[in-house]
Amino acid sequence: MSYIGPQPKLGRNREVDDISSGFNGSEVNFTLQVSGSNVSPGTANDIYVSLGGVIQNPNQDFTIAGSTLTFTTAPANGLSFFAVVLGQGVDSAVTTPSDGSVTYAKLANPLAADNEKIRFGTGSDLEIFHNASNSVINDAGTGDLLLQLGGATKFQLASGGVALTGGAAANITALSDGATITIDMATACHHSVTLGGNRAFAAPSNQVVGQSGSIFITQDGTGSRTASFNAAFKFVGGVAPTLTTGAGLTDRIDYIIKSSNVIHCAVSLDVK
Repeated sequence: MSYIGPQPKLGRNREVDDISSGFNGSEVNFTLQVSGSNVSPGTANDIYVSLGGVIQNPNQDFTIAGSTLTFTTAPANGLSFFAVVLGQGVDSAVTTPSDGSVTYAKLANPLAADNEKIRFGTGSDLEIFHNASNSVINDAGTGDLLLQLGGATKFQLASGGVALTGGAAANITALSDGATITIDMATACHHSVTLGGNRAFAAPSNQVVGQSGSIFITQDGTGSRTASFNAAFKFVGGVAPTLTTGAGLTDRIDYIIKSSNVIHCAVSLDVK
């Protein structure tokens, strides 16, 4: 932030060296020092001045220019002097906060920008940031990146890939039944639908190479519903399955997306 005039100075209040030995009834200009070194209060409002035990009015009884104090009326010989400069010097007890005392409310959102990184480790081994397109956790240090629950590692990124301890579950999304059924692969790996009539499965949207899962197809209470499949679905021998026709029965198609619109499928009929 820019300032007009002297920059405000942070720190402790400091007593000014006594200048009363120079009072002679005619001299009005005096140099302000603390422990023999010049100090600049900044403005007349940044110093308390007492003459003969009376606090002086800043900008009326005196003015400040750099380290020079100028009295409106020359102090008489023998008057006592006392002055305190506000905020001069650096006081580590003031400027260094105690451990754990700085809260989020005291920060000016220094990381509220793309590519601003939080780094951890003596060699900045781990960093977390957003790069305008993606959120990134980047581990460049030695060892693996571990995700733990209660101190036990559940998910581990290693040089050879990933390791999972415990089960992994993926949700099953219910598809909207209709004459044409389009699976949105971004919503889940597993999908289910109850057929209310003869249906056509269109090429899925948001296909991601390597995604795999299952499609559960159930006959309604009437049964005998048929289904056709877009050419994106690839079946053994190139032949789409004939669904189980009994009311309430379920068939399952297990799939993996090999490439765009190339979805390899394995069919299990009448799963009970």
